[in-house]
Amino acid sequence: MKSYINKSIMVLFVIGIIACEKRLDEEVFSELAPSTLFTSEKGLSSVLNASYAYAHRPGFQDSWAAYHLASMTTGEVWGQGGSIENLWLSEIDFTWDSNHDHIRAQWTIYFNSIRDANIVLDNLDNEEFSNEYKQLTEAEAHFLRGWDYSELYNLFGPVPLYKTSTDDPLLPRASEDEVQQFIEQELLAAIADLPIQAPAYGRASKGAAMAVLCKYYLNTKQWQNAADLAEDIQDLGVYELLPNYGDVFSIANEGNNEILWALPKDATSPTASQAIDALVFPPDYPKPNSNNIVFAARTYLYDDFVNSFDTNDARRNYIITEYISTTTGEVVPGLGNNRSFPYKIEFDPGAVGAAAGNDIPAIRYSDILLSRAEALNEISGPTQQAIDLINDVRIRVGVPPLELAGFTKETLREAILQERAWELFFEGKRREDMIRQNVFISNAVSRGKNAKDHHVLFPIPQVELDANPDLVQNAGY
Repeated sequence: MKSYINKSIMVLFVIGIIACEKRLDEEVFSELAPSTLFTSEKGLSSVLNASYAYAHRPGFQDSWAAYHLASMTTGEVWGQGGSIENLWLSEIDFTWDSNHDHIRAQWTIYFNSIRDANIVLDNLDNEEFSNEYKQLTEAEAHFLRGWDYSELYNLFGPVPLYKTSTDDPLLPRASEDEVQQFIEQELLAAIADLPIQAPAYGRASKGAAMAVLCKYYLNTKQWQNAADLAEDIQDLGVYELLPNYGDVFSIANEGNNEILWALPKDATSPTASQAIDALVFPPDYPKPNSNNIVFAARTYLYDDFVNSFDTNDARRNYIITEYISTTTGEVVPGLGNNRSFPYKIEFDPGAVGAAAGNDIPAIRYSDILLSRAEALNEISGPTQQAIDLINDVRIRVGVPPLELAGFTKETLREAILQERAWELFFEGKRREDMIRQNVFISNAVSRGKNAKDHHVLFPIPQVELDANPDLVQNAGY
């Protein structure tokens, strides 16, 4: 599916050894000798691909961890069963701590990606490299650092800033301003030199960098910057809402024009596949392909959310409200029992057991339209322009358009938050949306959870604190 990622896997082990303080006396077998890894375009491209591989959330846990941290914590979904249940319960009940596997996984993958991007940037000054190669590779490395740090900032707040591969590994956390400025700087540098069309599927484009920066501006409440950049994305004329909502997520339609930034997956690779559906459906669910398998854990939507959709809303079609058990042959009702299933990620006919190759949409065009509507409302209150942007999303799925009359800034803010819940359900957006609109904690408290203000950030993993005495834990943990 996305073969360039698989080519990077061979160098991950090599780079990991190089990054250690002490080299291991072990012969490393690779298509690229370590002595030439950083001195040829082919070798350095492999390091860049390794940075992409981490940024794409490799493997099972790294893929589903982001989904669960963003959805279980918000009341969007709940889950039970299997060995993962205790991790989910801590997310649902706000009892997670600094040893939580999902939290630790997110810290690790993004800093590994940053490490490899730094190696690339530190080795680009080579007269053997073409100027075209240098410019594009530098832009991609800046994009990767901008994406990685924006994700880390979303999860943990300010973190250490590693800008070169020779930085002291035991850096303290940077200041809020330093991290924010660095994220913006990296993404602006990427936007300046990235092409409109990505050089290969799964790699960065100008639109991808603009989208990541737009969402960063939105989440940090830089409303005018977010609105302006969303408009610039529209003006590119590259992206569009697909007429059929389901086509956005179809395996047969991957790489479509509604996706600005996707995390490509490959079922044949243990480090580049994902297994989200394997944690959604129960063992007796009628899987469409004989090669599909699921685990014991299940992921459910609450009835209140399922029932909140308009009757004609096409988005509701991607929720399974009942099924016929392959064990008993009887109908198993989900709706009415808080046990409907999200089914945006279809079962992959090319899956290798639980390993699936469905790409994960990271930022979609509908997200950008709703982001611009939200930013415009925060700047000026309700306007026809903001309403039209929301209606573009609503009309596509067959629900009545909104009318400007009667909205206040507060009620339109609530309407946009609800529209995002319908449009982007189970896409890993709910936590950041609720935090941005200051309802993450209050909503959790209303659900009976012992949520406190400090829970808007996750704790620094304990293993990182143990390794680096200069790291300071987030308040409250």
